[in-house]
Amino acid sequence: MKSNLGKIFKGLSQISHDVTQFLSSFYKVGIAIAADFEDISNHPKNLMLDFESAIVYVSSNSSGQMGVFDNYFEVIASQNDVVDYLTKLGYKAEVIDGSSDEISLVTAGVKTGIGDISPVNSLVVKGIGLTGAIGVILTNAPLEKMELDGKTCTNCMKCLKVCPIREEANAKGNLDNCACGKCVNICPV
Repeated sequence: MKSNLGKIFKGLSQISHDVTQFLSSFYKVGIAIAADFEDISNHPKNLMLDFESAIVYVSSNSSGQMGVFDNYFEVIASQNDVVDYLTKLGYKAEVIDGSSDEISLVTAGVKTGIGDISPVNSLVVKGIGLTGAIGVILTNAPLEKMELDGKTCTNCMKCLKVCPIREEANAKGNLDNCACGKCVNICPV
């Protein structure tokens, strides 16, 4: 009963706002709802049956390592704050590891409107180019969708020209060989 009181006293708009505030140290934060994922095969419901919302956060990476957040401890603390907050309100929340095969973090970023898909299947975000790090939290809380304009890729194909694992746009490649960072360094966005 106690967890339901949190839901009654806090509206979804306020909960959505609070969640984004916990993640305010990231460059961009977005929220997508279950209906946004209906057209994809690797649906978040594969990981959480009662999935309602995906919270996505991105950060540029100055270290040069692909997919790694600069301040790991700050990331963990922010993620834990969101999970603890939603749990105290009676919802489930789960941080999705970047190596998950069950859901594409890039697709989640596109669905939230944080960014656009690049020719090398990475998330391109206005102001930071190809992202070095993407995080996702799935929850059964029916949060409010954030309307972001993710159309940022210029389709200049510079990333594709330097990519050692792809020869054509949006082709699959062996991601085990993808760590050079050439696409990140050349992206003009």
